[in-house]
Amino acid sequence: MPTSLTAKCLGCGREFATEQVVLLGQTFAAERYCDFCREQEKVRDEGRRADERWTRVQVPSAYDGCTFENFEPVPDTRNALAVCRQWTKEFRAGTDLRQGLLLRGEPGAGKTHLAVAILREVVWSDREPKPTALFLNVPDWLNALRESYGDGEPPPNPSGYDLVVLDDLGAEDWSSWARDRIYNLVNQREQQRRLVIVTTNHEWRELAGRVGGPTASRLRRLAREVHVDARTDYREREAA
Repeated sequence: MPTSLTAKCLGCGREFATEQVVLLGQTFAAERYCDFCREQEKVRDEGRRADERWTRVQVPSAYDGCTFENFEPVPDTRNALAVCRQWTKEFRAGTDLRQGLLLRGEPGAGKTHLAVAILREVVWSDREPKPTALFLNVPDWLNALRESYGDGEPPPNPSGYDLVVLDDLGAEDWSSWARDRIYNLVNQREQQRRLVIVTTNHEWRELAGRVGGPTASRLRRLAREVHVDARTDYREREAA
């Protein structure tokens, strides 16, 4: 039978019972930290790993603090907040979701805030294996892609991520090249059966005119439309 002894925790200084280990004639405590401190260290380790995963999502610093808790809904955005919360809850529970969300509304309605809040909940979820996610501002991504053909740094490749946010879709400068790149991205998400969260300022008809009919058709299959309506600019309310 293992012999027990009383040791002093190196973390909190409290005494606790542990097994005795004898090595080369010397007696040692099998554990140097009490159960409480070991559990606390596990929590801290998971927090550090979650922070590392969040960094890889590449959310712009301006939106880094966006959460559901600090989203300030007005009567016309409460439904959008509820839908986003429910979608995220189902994702975290492991539900086999077939559609993401397309958050549509006027500039400043809080669409990007909600999209980032979803990403945060996804990255910090207990779901295993840990989901991977990426934030792409579509105009910035296209610009970086163009520059990468010269000496620029290539933008992140969205292939294979469990969830990708396509922010500000339709705000890019229109060109056949941009349409083709967006089509390839959206078509890839559909073929890989991966989820998207889209934010856009445009109605479906306008969006289809910007990105093209084939891309818009795929987006309808990939994402459920959610109207995010606000009578005043969300960014102005935050700054007030």
